[in-house]
Amino acid sequence: MHQPPSTPRQTYWNRVLLNSFWLVLLVYLASQLFVSFSMWGQLPQFSGSRYYIFHMLIPDSLIGLLILTLELIHRRLPQHAEFAIIVASHIYAFLMIGNLSMDYHAKPLIMLLPLLVSMIYVNKAYLMASSSVCLLYLILLFINTSPYDYTLRIENIIIAVIFAGTASAGFGIIARGRDLMQSLASSVKAEQDLRIQNIIMDRLSKIDPLTDLYNHKTFHEYLGWLIEHQQGNPFPMQLAVLDIDNFKQVNDRYGHWVGDVVLKQVAAILLKHIGTDDFAARYGGEEFVVILTAKPYEESREIMQRVLEGIAQAPVAEMDGHSVTVSIGMHNYDGADSKSSTFQKADDALYEAKKTGKNKIVTL
Repeated sequence: MHQPPSTPRQTYWNRVLLNSFWLVLLVYLASQLFVSFSMWGQLPQFSGSRYYIFHMLIPDSLIGLLILTLELIHRRLPQHAEFAIIVASHIYAFLMIGNLSMDYHAKPLIMLLPLLVSMIYVNKAYLMASSSVCLLYLILLFINTSPYDYTLRIENIIIAVIFAGTASAGFGIIARGRDLMQSLASSVKAEQDLRIQNIIMDRLSKIDPLTDLYNHKTFHEYLGWLIEHQQGNPFPMQLAVLDIDNFKQVNDRYGHWVGDVVLKQVAAILLKHIGTDDFAARYGGEEFVVILTAKPYEESREIMQRVLEGIAQAPVAEMDGHSVTVSIGMHNYDGADSKSSTFQKADDALYEAKKTGKNKIVTL
C-alpha cells in the first residue's frame, strides 16, 4: 500500500525520538560504567572482561545498531520511520531488560518506553499495540514468579498498576489531544472563512457591482496615492475621463435595463484595451475614469483611441444593433498638479470634447 509522504511535524518528532534513543543509550552506558567502577575489586562479575563483553559491548552495540537502522530509515524511507520507531522501541526495551540481572526488580518499568513513544505520536492504534505487548510481558512475568515469593508478586502487581495507569493516561491524553486538534482545525477554518469574508467585503467596498470596475471612492484613493508616490519616484502618468454620449436618450428610448447593458459593454471594452499597469473605474452614472501609468503620453493616447473606436464599432444587440459613442478628456500629469487639479484638467478636456462634437479625445 502506498504510504503518504511524512509531514514536517512528523519528521520533527521522529528526529526528537531518535535523539532521545541516543540519549537513553548514553545514560544506560554511563550507568553500566558507574556500576562497574563502583564495584571494582568488590564484585568481580561487574569488573571482569566477561562483564564488559557480554553485558556492555554486545548489548550496547545491538542497541546502537538498532538506532543506526532507524537513522537510515529516517533518511531514506521517511514515510516508514514512524512505524519503524514504534517497533524499535519495543525491541530497545527488551534488549535492555534482557541484559539486566533478575535482581533488578524494577527493570520491567523499562517497558514504559514504547508506551511513552506511542503517546508522543498521539496514535491510539500504536498505544493499543504497545499496551498489548506490555500485558503479554506482565503475564509472562507473573508465570515466572514463584507463588511463594510474595514480595516479588506484590512488586509485579505494583508494576502492573503503573502500566495500566500509564496506558489509561495515554488514551486520555490522545483523546484530549485529538479534541484540541479538532478544535484548532475548527478555529483555523473559522479564521480562514473570516478572512475570505473580509476579502469579499473589501472587494465589494472597492468594486462597482454593475460594471465590475473600481468605484468612485477607490479611484480617488488610488489617484491620491500615485500622486504622493510621484514625489519620490516620478513616472509617466495620464488621466482620462470618459462619458457616454447621449446616454439619457438610450435610457429614455430603450429603458434603463438596456442602459445597464451599455454600461457593462463599455466597461468590458475598456478593460480589454488597457494594460495591467493601468486602472479603470466607474466614476458615476455613465462616466468612467482611467489612470494610465508607466508609458509615454503618445502610447496612452493610442490606447484611449482604440477604446474610443472599439466602443463606437461595437453594436449593442438590445439597441437593435446600434452602438454608442464616448467622449474622452485626457490630462498628461506633469508632476506639479495636485489630485484635484489633475482631475479638473481631465474633466475640462472632457467638457471640451463634448462641446466640440463628441466621439473624440481632447487633451488639456
